[in-house]
Amino acid sequence: MAFRFHTAAAVFVLVAAGAWVLTGKYSFVGSELVGDDKAETAQSKVAAPVTPVAAADALQTVAFAVAKPAPYERGITLSGHTEADKQVMLVARTSGVVARLSVVQGAALAADELVMALDGPEKLAAVVSAQAQFDIAEHQAETNQQLRNKGSLSVPQLEASVSAREAARSALESAKAEVGRLEVRAPFTGVVDTVIVEVGSWVQPGTEVASLLALDPIVVVGEINERDLQSVAKGTKARVIFGDGTVADGLVRYVRLKASGVTRTFPIEVAIANPSGKIPAGMSAEIELQATTAPAVVLPRSVITLDTEGSLGVRVLTDKDAIGFLKVTIVDDTPAGLVLADIPAGTRIVVSGQNMVNDGQQVIAVAATDAQLGSVD
Repeated sequence: MAFRFHTAAAVFVLVAAGAWVLTGKYSFVGSELVGDDKAETAQSKVAAPVTPVAAADALQTVAFAVAKPAPYERGITLSGHTEADKQVMLVARTSGVVARLSVVQGAALAADELVMALDGPEKLAAVVSAQAQFDIAEHQAETNQQLRNKGSLSVPQLEASVSAREAARSALESAKAEVGRLEVRAPFTGVVDTVIVEVGSWVQPGTEVASLLALDPIVVVGEINERDLQSVAKGTKARVIFGDGTVADGLVRYVRLKASGVTRTFPIEVAIANPSGKIPAGMSAEIELQATTAPAVVLPRSVITLDTEGSLGVRVLTDKDAIGFLKVTIVDDTPAGLVLADIPAGTRIVVSGQNMVNDGQQVIAVAATDAQLGSVD
């Protein structure tokens, strides 16, 4: 019986499939398009390891500037006013009638010059009487001394006469002192500011007579804040601009070390020569102090950063180009940049890239360009 067609076809496919299985090649169509050598080459290309990036390429690059600290003169401006170098209110030292007034307001006086004299005839008479008593006592003591030397006078008698002489001397000095109190004299060279009494007026001890001002030097008083206190000391140069536009140079002569209770500022005094007395007391003034600080470096404001404790500082480079942190003090803020102190000479300060690195990190360090430093030298 002859096979049907579809039965013969099925047998053929079965035989062919068995033969393919026996070959052991299960590749998909197209996998044999290249020869063995070419296949190995292609496989080696796919399996070849990726070239690793060089270690240097992974480091952060930063730019640095070398610190060259130099003395820095910082300007401090204060508001102030002028005061007399010395001022005093002269008062009467005893009671009496003003017999003589030797001054007028605005008069210049030399030290020990007479200002006022009181009428005191009784005090003058007391001096004459005391002088006579002293002369007698002195003569008696001298006579008794001669008698004692001859053995004609006892020791107690001699001592009594000597005591009488000393008592008379004391009385004479007291009488002269009372006469001296009739006068009021200038204690120092100055200018009469006010005259309060008139000739013929009655005064008592403590009655105000006249006020005296010493205007050479003239003193300019201002107050400095806590931040600037350490930059100013006795001898610091000062330039003063007075309310009338007059300009003069002087020196700080005093810095008070106790702060004012309300403002927490420290009073200072600047002395300025004023031989003609043209600069009066009470005038407003502006004080410009030239304070020389410790050696400092001027750098861009962007270099300032904070450490983990919140301290102000800058990033610096170690000898091995690792990042470190250095605390600094801001001395001044100028148009050119920040003035920073406490930076040793030769320190390499990171001025670009400092915010991209951390302490201890290894970096590639290059010198900063003028553009990175801005206007800072």
